[in-house]
This record gives sequence, C-alpha cells and structure tokens, in this order.
Amino acid sequence: MKSNRLSFLAASFSILLCSLLLTGCLGEKNKEEHYQKAMAYLQEQKDKEAIIELRNAIQIDPKYAEARYQLGLLYLKSGEARQAFEELQRAATLDPKNLDANIKTAEFYLLSQKKDDARQRIEEVLKQAPDNKDALALLANLELVDGKVDAALAAIDKAIAVAANEDRLYGIKGRILTKKEQFAEAEQAFAKALELNGKKMLNYATLAAFYIERKELDKARTTLDKMAAAVPDSPQPYLQMASLDLIENDVDKAEQHLLQALKVDPKNSRLKVSVAEFYVKKGALEQAEQLYKEAIASADKPEEFEAQLADFYFDYGKFDQAKDLLTKVAKANDKNATAALVQAKFLLKEGKNQEALDSVTGLIRDYPKWGELFFVKAVAHSNLRDMKLAKESLLEAIRFSPGFAKAHSLLALLSLQEGDFETAKKEAATALKINPRDFQAALTLAKGVLFSKEYATAEKMFSELHAKVPDNVEVLGSLGLAHLALQQEAKAKETFAKVMTLQPDNVRAFTFLLQIARKEGAKQDALIKMTEAQIAKAPQSGGMHIVLANLYLGANQPDKALALYQKAQELDPDNPQAYALSAMVLTRQGKTDQAIAEYNDLLAKQPKTLGAYMGLGSLYEQTGRSDLAKESYTKALAIKPDFAPAANNLAWMIAEDKDPDLGEALRLAMTAKQQQPDDVHIIDTLGWVHYKRGSFSLARNEFVQAVQKQDDMPVLRYHLALALYGEGKKEEAIREMEKALAQNQSFQEKEEAAATLKKWQSEQ
Repeated sequence: MKSNRLSFLAASFSILLCSLLLTGCLGEKNKEEHYQKAMAYLQEQKDKEAIIELRNAIQIDPKYAEARYQLGLLYLKSGEARQAFEELQRAATLDPKNLDANIKTAEFYLLSQKKDDARQRIEEVLKQAPDNKDALALLANLELVDGKVDAALAAIDKAIAVAANEDRLYGIKGRILTKKEQFAEAEQAFAKALELNGKKMLNYATLAAFYIERKELDKARTTLDKMAAAVPDSPQPYLQMASLDLIENDVDKAEQHLLQALKVDPKNSRLKVSVAEFYVKKGALEQAEQLYKEAIASADKPEEFEAQLADFYFDYGKFDQAKDLLTKVAKANDKNATAALVQAKFLLKEGKNQEALDSVTGLIRDYPKWGELFFVKAVAHSNLRDMKLAKESLLEAIRFSPGFAKAHSLLALLSLQEGDFETAKKEAATALKINPRDFQAALTLAKGVLFSKEYATAEKMFSELHAKVPDNVEVLGSLGLAHLALQQEAKAKETFAKVMTLQPDNVRAFTFLLQIARKEGAKQDALIKMTEAQIAKAPQSGGMHIVLANLYLGANQPDKALALYQKAQELDPDNPQAYALSAMVLTRQGKTDQAIAEYNDLLAKQPKTLGAYMGLGSLYEQTGRSDLAKESYTKALAIKPDFAPAANNLAWMIAEDKDPDLGEALRLAMTAKQQQPDDVHIIDTLGWVHYKRGSFSLARNEFVQAVQKQDDMPVLRYHLALALYGEGKKEEAIREMEKALAQNQSFQEKEEAAATLKKWQSEQ
C-alpha cells in the first residue's frame, strides 16, 4: 500500500509540474502575442488599442520591462504624466540597461524637485554610457537648478562634444551662460541653436525671451518676425508678438497680432478664449463674448468653454445667462471645475458664505494651484468676518496667480481697513498696474495716500478720479477731506456741498459743512436752521435727526433733542447713537426707570426688537448696571450675530472689565467694524481693545483713522496719545495729548488726560 501511495504522489507531482511548465510556456507565448499586437497597433497609430494590449501583457507578466517601457511612452504621448512616470520608473527598475527609461524617470524626478533621485538615475546611466548626450544634458539642467553653474557648463560642453549638431544642447548652454552673466556668449549659443534648426519654434522663442529679458526689444521683435516666416501656419509667433506689444503698452498693436493669430488658426477654440480674455482686460466685452461663443461653436467638447463663458457672464452681472450655461454644462459634465467655481460665486452672491467656502475648499484639493479658488475663499472668509484667513487666502491667490488684479485689489482694501496704509498702497498700485481700469484699486490707493498724510498727492489723485466719475460720492467726500487737510476750507465747502446735492442724507459730509460754518463764525441758531433745512431735503434720514438733536442739546434744549433722538430710532433702528444719546438725556432728566419700562413693554409685544435691547443696554450701562447691559447686548446679538451696535458696546464693556476677556472683546469689535467701518465710535472701540491687549501699533492705526474722520472729538486724540506713548513715541504722544486738551469740547477723561500729560512732560 505504501509503495502504491508513493507512486501515486510522484505521478501527481509530475502532472502538476507539467501543468505549471505548460502554463508558464503558454503565458510567455500569450504575453509576446499581446506585445506584438501592441507594436502593430503603434505602426497603425492606434494608441488606445496598443495600450490595451500592453496592459494585457503586463497582467500576464508584471515584470515585463519592455511592455512597461512602451506603455510609459504611450502615456507620456497622451499627456497622462502620473501613469507615464509609474510605468517608466518600473521599467527602469526592472531593466537598468534601458537608458531611455532611466533618463525619462530622472526628468520626472527633476520636474518634481526630487533632485537626489534625479541625480541617482543620471549617474546610473553615465556609469553605463559616459558619453550619453541625453543624460549629460539632463545633468546640466540639474546642476543649473542646484546653482552649480560651472558644473552645468562642463556637462553641457561634454554633451555638445558628443553631438555638436543637436540644437537643444545649445539652448541649454545659452541658459547656463545667461546665469553666468556671459551675455554675448549666451546670445551666440541661442543663435547657434536657431542656425541648426530654423524650423523649431522653441529656438526662436528662447532667443526672443533672452532679448526681452535684456530689454533689447527690437532684436526680440526681429526674432519673432523670423519665427513667423519660418512657421507660417502657427499662431505662436503672433501670440508672442502680442505679449511683446503689451510690454511696450501698445494695446492696439497687440490686438492686431492676436487677430493675426486667429487668422492663421481660425478653428483653435483655446486660442479664441485667450483672445477673449485679452478683450475682457481691454474692456471690450462684446468682442470677448463673441469670441467665447465662437470657441464653443468650434469645440469638440463645448462644455469646457461654456463654463468659461458662464464665468464671464457672472463677473459682468449677466446672472441669468450664467445660470443657463451652468445647466447645460452640468448635463454634459457635472464635474466641470470652472462650473463649480461659478457655482461657488453664486453662493457668495446669495450670502451662503460657508457653503461657498466648503465648495472651493473641496476644489482646492483637486486644483491646489488655482489662484481664483483662493480668491473666492478669501471673499468667503471676509464675509464671515475672519480677516486673518481672508488675507492668508489672498496671499495664496497671489502666489499662484501673481497677475490676478482682483486679489491684489481686495488685499489692498482689507489692509486699508486695518490701518496698514503702506501695504494698501503697494497692493492697490500693483492691481492698477495689472488692470488700469480697476476703480476700487484706484480709490483704495488714493485713500491710502490720504491716510498716510500725503495730502497734496491725495488731492491730485481724488481730483483725477472725480473727473472720471463726477457723481461718485465716496470720491467727492475723500476729496473734501484732502482739501480740509490742506486747509483749503473754501474748496472743501464747495466739495461737501456737491456731496449733499448728490446725497442729501450724507451725515458725514454735512457734519464737515457744519464744522466749516462754525469756523466761519456761525452761531448755534444758524447751525440749527441749516440742519433743519437739510432735513427737509432728507426727511427719512435718522442720522440727520441725530445731528439736529445734538445741536439742540448743545443749545440746552434737551426735550427737543430727546424727541429727535426718538425719531431717529424710528427711522434708523440699527444706529447705536440714537439709543445711547436718548438714554443719556433720559438719565439726566431722571426718567431712567420710565425709559426702561417703555423698552420692556415693547419687548413684551415684539421680543425681537433690536432697538429695544439697545435702548435697555444703553440705559443700564449709563446707570452702572453693567451685568444687565451686557445681558441686553448679548440678547441683541443672539437675534443678529453681526449687529454692529450691540457688538461694539459689548466689546467696550468687556474690555473695561476688571478681568477682561480681551479675545472675545476683539472678536466683537472686529465684527462691529466690518459692518460699519466708517463709524468713529466703532473704530475707537476696536482701537481701545487693541490698546488693552498691548498691541499699541494696531491701536494707533485705528485711532488715527478715527481722528481723521472726526478730529473735533478730543477723546479720540486722548486715546491716540496713549497708543503712541505705548509704542514709545513719547514726543508724538505729548503733542496729541496737548491737542486733545486744547479742544473746547469736554470729555469724561479730561482730568485724567491732564494728569497724564503732566506726568509725561516731567519725564522728558
């Protein structure tokens, strides 16, 4: 029995062995059949079929190096870089003697900044073939990237010694010599490349770029003319001529060359979109729209260009057309990235900031270097009051898209709002250089100059803007401020009067007119009549009623003032001044409990009345009931989290606590300023929170803004003096404190300010 069993096992093993050998033999045969089929398909230029056969061969034998190499080349040809790298790297590992696979793998490593891996592959090739021109050329590029210019030159000279008639080697040598600042020799190298191959566009483009960098623009243009003659069927020479025209600020000539490029290649959809983008920057929107439509009509996959047209429509306010195109794109490709970007912009427009933020954050994972995504992200963060993240996103947008004018413009505006005038000016100037039509950037730049106390320059800039947009109230108001700063009262009066003609309820401009009138000698009665006349022109203006109330209060007529404050509350319930001032009058009249009872009755009927909570908060605050005041402001914020009056008042109260939560105070103060960036009381609060946190320079920036907006409030100068002293600018601090005390208007801290000034002066 035992011997029979052994015989059976031996026989079974023999059968299994034969089966395995047979399978192996068949596998070898099958993989070769697939490989040969692939090669045949390549001869017929049937790349997709060749890829399938090569995959079949590799599935049979994963270590089939030649099949992986050929598959890598096909992926490279079709632009599938990741798959190409994987296959070529595997082929090089399986077959170290495949020099081309090693070289191409090294190229991928170099492109991805993996310089050590690239060098290792190059060295492996040069060990086997010391004179391999491709490896030597790649080594030269690697050494150049590493900053080893002499080593790079040695490598490329060795390659040229091997292949003296290969034009690309001279192009590399030209770049190396340019880096060494041997410009004459570099020019000779680029010219040699062109001499060897006068049909290769890259040789012309490289030489033209060299001339442009050297600012030898006539030579660059001559080179591009030769390029156009050498490759008459290509639009590239004309595109590069257009770029050169734009360097020379010749927009009309650039347009002619772009149209010539379209004439040479009239069916190129991407070219049409490029020219459309030129027209967008030029402001020729009809021509841009027409080219977008032509690109769609001539495209094999029109949805890509439909999405771009939708983006164009959105940016220029044609929202219905944009939505219609997005619907078409979604049917063809619901994963189109440009369409997703436009959808995110619509979310911003609808106030759905968090949804927009979530959308672009997902897109950024797939497109991490797309500048416009970071711009949309910045806008969302800004709308959500997170200025830190907004600025970080803008810096990313600019890093990936340095020529993105909107990103520079928004960064300038945010910097201006934070009091960083130097950054505001720099970024606004950059935005204008890219897009001279950017009005917001021009306005921000002029304001940055004004707030930097460059008054004469600011006056000139605002005058130029006023000539372009004569009815813009913001420009006129800023021009009036510049006139005031230059002590040109007559011009300021005329300018602010124009503002009131255009916008009869502009409280800020009218306040400056009152100041000028007072300086000219107008008495209180005249100022009251002047204000009543203005209210007749703007009867729904709560702010104007507050101005009139203040004048009556100054004339010792508190009942009239109180009635006007109450009227202002009806007209503008979001304005904190009316509640605070009304509460002050009621408190002086001893009617605090009556006022509190009235507000509580109102809340019993309408529990979401923000004005009532503000009135209560003001009354509690002025009568020393801080906890109840904070509770009232907190309830208001529960109804409307970005309600500026409540956020401002609560921020101040928290900052004044014995053990203040200054982080929460800062959050609330910044929320208030985002909602009402021009309110001096809110600016003062934010500055005070910065001061309490020990951030004296940030505090000073805020107080400077407040003083510039309303220089007749001594408490603002008092706060500015404290911040300057905290920064160590003692002489400036003393001057500001002296100005504060010299003003006629009294303020609560006046005695403390006088004592502080005396102390500072004694320390000098």
